[in-house]
Amino acid sequence: MKLKYLKCSIILPFLLWGCSNISDEGLNNQPAYFPIQEFVEVVAEKAEGKNLIKEVNINGEKERVTTKPTTEDWLKELSFFLEADINRPALAQSYHSERSESALIHELKEGEKGKIKRIVVKFNEDKVKEISFRSRTENPFYSSETRGVMIFHSEYGELDQFSIENTQEVVFSKPNKLIISASVFE
Repeated sequence: MKLKYLKCSIILPFLLWGCSNISDEGLNNQPAYFPIQEFVEVVAEKAEGKNLIKEVNINGEKERVTTKPTTEDWLKELSFFLEADINRPALAQSYHSERSESALIHELKEGEKGKIKRIVVKFNEDKVKEISFRSRTENPFYSSETRGVMIFHSEYGELDQFSIENTQEVVFSKPNKLIISASVFE
């Protein structure tokens, strides 16, 4: 009986210590890549109350709209950028990252599977100047390619303009092309 107690009293602290180290590792929630989702959420909050002029071109038919979006509306307007977030555990090792003084580039590694092929974040000193992405989805019957760019005011660092270009092709159908060009103003 004493031997069992002695074994348990020696092994138990090591087990508890090992478990506490595992949980400490889980607390390190630093994103592996640029946190686009969180960044866009902040951009949407800062843009509330500002006006948006947006031109939508669908297969050559243009429509121009001026609105004053709420934060929720801004999140819908910028949904393509929210969808470009690559900070998911399944993608943690899927991208090659390159950092310079003026840019951060995340590019999908060869052989890896991911919808987002490339993200480029350009900086002006410590402020984000531009964020762009390219995504592609493809199967034997369907392909879709999207390119997006957000440009920020050089002095204030707030959203100045954004554009999205999306092309979809379905087998036996004519390709669909969507182009959104938007400017933000007071």
